[in-house]
Amino acid sequence: MEEETKHAEENATKQTSRLKKRALAAGFLTAVFFASVTYLIWQMVESDRRVILQSAGQITANSVSQQIKAIVNNNLAVLESFADNWQGGPPEDERDYLSIATPLQSRFPALQAINWITPNYIILYVAPIKGNVPAMGADLKRHPLAGPVLDIALDQRRTQITPTLELMQGGRGFAAYTPVLGRDGEIIGIINGAFRIRSMLAAVINTEQVEDYTVRVREGDTVLFEIRGEGDDETLQRTVAFDVVGRQWQVDVIADPQLAHSTINPELILIFGALTTILFTTIVFLLSNRQKMAMRRTVHHIHAGDDISDLSLSITKLDGHLKSMSPETAEFFDLREEDYGFIRFYNLAPEFQSDGTASRRSQEKMLLAINRGDDELRREWIVRSAEGVHVVCDLTMRPSTTHPDCVDITLHHNPAANASVNRLRYLATHDPLTGLPNHALFEDRLNQAVAHAKRYEKLLSVLVVDIDNFRAINDRFGADVGDETLRTISGRLRATVREKDTCARFSGDMFAIIATDLSEAEGAALVAERVVEAMSQPILTTTGDEIRLHVSVGVALYPNDARAPSQLMANADAAMYRAQKSAESSYCFFVETMNNVMHARLSMETQLRRSVDEKRFVLEYQPRYRTSDRTLTGFEALLRWIDDSGKRRLPPDFIAVADRTGLLSPLGHWIIETVCKQVADWRRQGYVPVPIALNVSSRQFIQADLIKNITDLTAEHEVDPAMIEIEVSEEIVMRDPERALGQFYRFSEAGIGLTLDHFAAGNTSLRYLKRFPVQRIKLSKSLFNVALDEQPENSVLQPAIRLCKSLNRKVVAVGVETEEQMASLQAAECDEIQGFLLSPPRDAADTMELLIQQKPTKSAAKGKSRPASDTKSG
Repeated sequence: MEEETKHAEENATKQTSRLKKRALAAGFLTAVFFASVTYLIWQMVESDRRVILQSAGQITANSVSQQIKAIVNNNLAVLESFADNWQGGPPEDERDYLSIATPLQSRFPALQAINWITPNYIILYVAPIKGNVPAMGADLKRHPLAGPVLDIALDQRRTQITPTLELMQGGRGFAAYTPVLGRDGEIIGIINGAFRIRSMLAAVINTEQVEDYTVRVREGDTVLFEIRGEGDDETLQRTVAFDVVGRQWQVDVIADPQLAHSTINPELILIFGALTTILFTTIVFLLSNRQKMAMRRTVHHIHAGDDISDLSLSITKLDGHLKSMSPETAEFFDLREEDYGFIRFYNLAPEFQSDGTASRRSQEKMLLAINRGDDELRREWIVRSAEGVHVVCDLTMRPSTTHPDCVDITLHHNPAANASVNRLRYLATHDPLTGLPNHALFEDRLNQAVAHAKRYEKLLSVLVVDIDNFRAINDRFGADVGDETLRTISGRLRATVREKDTCARFSGDMFAIIATDLSEAEGAALVAERVVEAMSQPILTTTGDEIRLHVSVGVALYPNDARAPSQLMANADAAMYRAQKSAESSYCFFVETMNNVMHARLSMETQLRRSVDEKRFVLEYQPRYRTSDRTLTGFEALLRWIDDSGKRRLPPDFIAVADRTGLLSPLGHWIIETVCKQVADWRRQGYVPVPIALNVSSRQFIQADLIKNITDLTAEHEVDPAMIEIEVSEEIVMRDPERALGQFYRFSEAGIGLTLDHFAAGNTSLRYLKRFPVQRIKLSKSLFNVALDEQPENSVLQPAIRLCKSLNRKVVAVGVETEEQMASLQAAECDEIQGFLLSPPRDAADTMELLIQQKPTKSAAKGKSRPASDTKSG
């Protein structure tokens, strides 16, 4: 009986085994079938989707490449148009060049610099001067990129560009070189434009056309501009190569996956197929295996994570450079493999350890012990995480078993020691009175800042700040007030610098600042000026006393003045002592030339502000005459600045500074008021007034309150608005002719006279010239000078004058200095002339001599002045 039972159980077992095998086979075949069907459907849908996305990417890449090519060519065309300004000869001086170059950059944001290069490759003028001072005088013949490109540009006599490079002004871009050809074909100079690619391409790529696309513009392997969209599948990338002035650029485009939303989502196919496969496989398996399944116990392995993770790394025996480390260690310190060769083990630690010894010296002692034969070293060690947190660890150091020239290090976290060590660390690295970093921490951060600046080719500055005669404060008010003053000083210094900069206290009255990531040397000057300004404010003590401080600041730049941190500090210290001895300024640069440039700019701004407040300006009046009989028809008011030395300065010397500092608005109001008073004074003394012309800058021309100022002041002094004429240069109005046209009509409605100055100096449109409601057109002096050198039959002077007269405009020639010029203008039937031949600019008192001959009759003198049309006929 027992044998039968045993035999039956064996048969049941065999049957169960056969059923299981059959069920498994059926389930497997079912799974294969449904998986195959799912894969085929997914493949079809995915193929359709990829075709759609690749087509969209190709179309977008072609469109973007054409737009980029067009915008680059447009910017280069601007450079070539600018070069045409100098066909008559190179700029007379820097002011002449800047007067045309500076306005150009406000219209084209991508143009970071536009420089004049002599035919022998020397950079003579730079615009803007700010940020480009180091380029002055550079010999581009020796430059590895610029030299060959310049040779090609001069040989082919057309614009050439360099490969993309890092610009001095920051960002990636390229330099373009356009030869300037004279009228006889000789090379006068070269125009050099520096274009920032990001500024140039932002308007093309940041549009709705490429919204949510991933677009990358590159030259070879160098990425010039990139925006990241929703698309990131590199297999869908489409690339279009195109030519930019002989350079091959590429556009990579990955389409947004949402563009294929009209098709079935392949992921849904996979999910639905997987669920169907599992469902039918399970059903087939259960039907094939009807026997009851045995219960199985599921074993769960629970892995408890440790709160402490050991950090392991390997360094060289010789000097402690990082050799390798575990992924967890690399993540903890935020390091990459390419960083290992630049970093030593002590760089991962703060400057000092908990026992007060320097981290570098402690590392050197441990390596020395290992090199002498020690098998293992143990000690407490502090490391600094990527977030800047100081962590106390138990360090174990052993010779490496795999690399004989290396040492293996294990760092085990010790939480119990962290709180006390961090407190000791803070006391060891910070000034207890002010809370600022002390000398030791400052040196550590300076070393790091110099290393960062060297690696990424950045500019940084070190400023040493000394409080002059601080000992007198302690002697007079006591030590408590002195400590309170130091805390106030530290607070002001913190507020002066950026968060990423470092401000430290060296000694009782000496502080130091590290200003990093500067784009130009002027950034350091701005920091110094803010420090001086902050320290010049009075300090009120708790006792009610007022303390005024004077500081001396020394500035040194990396890498201009020094490359070693210690030498950089020494140079800044030397500059500070020179500032103490200087009676002109509170801060000095280490390099005297840079010091002179910065102080000259600051001095001029200061003088101008003071001059505007004190009204230390005068107006001179240059008369304008009718050509036919030399009758006076008006004056042009010319501004003169009396500087601190008593010298009269002409507008090109200071107008740009006044414009940049916002002084033109009050200065313009004073000019209008002075002119109105002058016209009223003429009338009061019995003379018939004549119009006075005022030159306005581009910023003044578009100001809404200019017309209101003129109408208000003319009404206040009972002067006809027609006595005021506004002169606007052709270059200003042609920047935005439609806007200028509207402004012209507003002047005309107010009864103010209008003159278009420097006609034919730029590209005036005849369509706009006919519409501008101007009464006079002043010929460009360059056109006038060229006309005098030509034969009469080849002169363009007469056609230009006939064109203006056909539009019913009076034509004025300026700069007439010889009788030959006068004869040419008379022959060309020019209406009015102005220049030194007839009269130089005169003081207000001397204008009476010119008005005496036009003194009206007694009956007319008792009445009001006649309209302007009565006094400027012809």
